[in-house]
Amino acid sequence: MFVKKFLLFCILNFAPPNADFVLYSSLYAQHTVSSFAGTDSGYVNGKLSEAKFNTAFGICIDKEGNIYAADSGNNCIRKIDADGIVSTFAGTGQTGNDDGTANAATFNSPTGICSDDMGNFYVADFMNHTIRKIDNEGNVTTLAGSAGNPGFADGYANQAQFNYPRGIAVDNEGNLFVGDSWNHRIRKITPDGNVTTYAGGGNQIGVDSKGSWVDGPDTTARFFTPCGAAVDNFGNVYVADALNHRIRKIDTFGNVTTIAGNGNSGWNNGSFADGANSSAILNTPTELFVTPDQEIIFSDTFGNRVRIINIDGTVSTIAGNGTAGFHDGESSNAMFNYPRGIAMDAAEDKIFVIDSKNFRIRLITKKED
Repeated sequence: MFVKKFLLFCILNFAPPNADFVLYSSLYAQHTVSSFAGTDSGYVNGKLSEAKFNTAFGICIDKEGNIYAADSGNNCIRKIDADGIVSTFAGTGQTGNDDGTANAATFNSPTGICSDDMGNFYVADFMNHTIRKIDNEGNVTTLAGSAGNPGFADGYANQAQFNYPRGIAVDNEGNLFVGDSWNHRIRKITPDGNVTTYAGGGNQIGVDSKGSWVDGPDTTARFFTPCGAAVDNFGNVYVADALNHRIRKIDTFGNVTTIAGNGNSGWNNGSFADGANSSAILNTPTELFVTPDQEIIFSDTFGNRVRIINIDGTVSTIAGNGTAGFHDGESSNAMFNYPRGIAMDAAEDKIFVIDSKNFRIRLITKKED
């Protein structure tokens, strides 16, 4: 981490006029991309090199170091243990909204997943418009939302409504924060199951609606299809605001600010530029992760890159050359195809990325000298 920060200091202070290129290529050279799990589209458990996923979306790591993926196309949650064995953690693989034991419950395109310190998991069940819980005994229940009924309503449990929830994160108090994508809002679920609107507002709701970009206090702020959510140790919430092509922050007072991204909102309006946070350009970021050093790693999904907001606020590229495809190797040459979920093993300094259209989980590590 020190090497990267020192290098960044030198580049920013002593770089020639084409500094954007120097910053981009120098940080690239520090990482290597490899395939961690998955081969091609399918539903196969077993060894990492034999397992198959189907357009997985979200990812998280529990305190024992096990990896969990919301395998959206297979309607289940997959687990990768410390021995490198892939198994089905919850779900039958069939489409449905049945609660019950993990091996009998059904999901419908689960996208976001997170875990708390007590071994419970929370899932944004995208096509069911619900938030599901998998407790530490393997029981699946519906925590909030009215299954099969997209809409917008605050309230307790099934009185609440979501509209294609995507990202999900949990804070140290057990509160959940959900990227309620087509309600263009961030919703909060308290430990007792009360759903409220934490940030975002407006009358635009539904898959044909258009959000907007407004910073400001809680419900006066505006989002455009917010997806991934992450919470730091101080209780600040970070959001991948996909179609605003920005990363947003909601502080503990409920104030929404933009911490990276510039340009026009809407489909096909994203692009690419590294640099200062106010001038950097993103292309439909969908998932993100807050590191222990308060850096924000995010999947720039339509840009086919993994990028980072550094401590000093600059945005740089960790891996991916921007071309949709598949290639392992040095980060400047690596190719992704719609990267989504991001998780980091901070102790090992490893970044795991759901490479959704390559049907793989990719691993980014620092390049050995």
